[in-house]
Amino acid sequence: MTVSQPEAAGVGSRQPDRVGQADRTARSKELILDATIECLLAEGYSATTTMKIQAKAGVTRGRLLHHFPSKRELLTAAVARLGKQRLNRNLEDRTDGFSRSLVRGRPPVGEVEARSDWAVTTLWAGLMHSSFFTALELWIASRTDDALADKVRAHEKNVFERVRENARELFGPVVAAQPGYDHLFSVLFSSMRGMAVTYTFSHLDPQTEPMIATWQQIARSLLTDAPVED
Repeated sequence: MTVSQPEAAGVGSRQPDRVGQADRTARSKELILDATIECLLAEGYSATTTMKIQAKAGVTRGRLLHHFPSKRELLTAAVARLGKQRLNRNLEDRTDGFSRSLVRGRPPVGEVEARSDWAVTTLWAGLMHSSFFTALELWIASRTDDALADKVRAHEKNVFERVRENARELFGPVVAAQPGYDHLFSVLFSSMRGMAVTYTFSHLDPQTEPMIATWQQIARSLLTDAPVED
């Protein structure tokens, strides 16, 4: 049997339609997850509702429920989405002037003390980002939700390992090769993260954080005996 031209055209057009539908589905899912992250940051966990997320994403109720039948599933997916954003973000990608000035002011690896001071300040600047405070809202939510807590623990482990890798690059090979480096990083990161939590209510300027000088002093006390590269 010979297929008529209209019928043949119809058969051929279904494949692009399926591709287009898949793209639209993926896009709507991204919009919902991005809206969830925005709501968590702006409203906090307790005030983040599926109705607010739906409105911010600009999708129908049916579309939201199709992707995420429950708030738990939505938050769990948001953890993964936030993780990708945090892990893929480099200091060079930041748009604020402070971060750009830090990138421009990177000392050579052979200037051990200057490089150490710069790395400490840069680690702090990288932590003081909206993604950290969004993650903090998910920490709070996971306190009473074991399933969400499992996702958050895995997410934070990945973030910690990526930050550890980035820190080695920031401090440079001379500093990172010192015996006390791993201990230094653990102390600095734990202290910085704890201090960052206070910025949820202090509304201070992180560039003037008094602890920066203390962190730099701690780093110098462990690392200033590092040999200088030629």
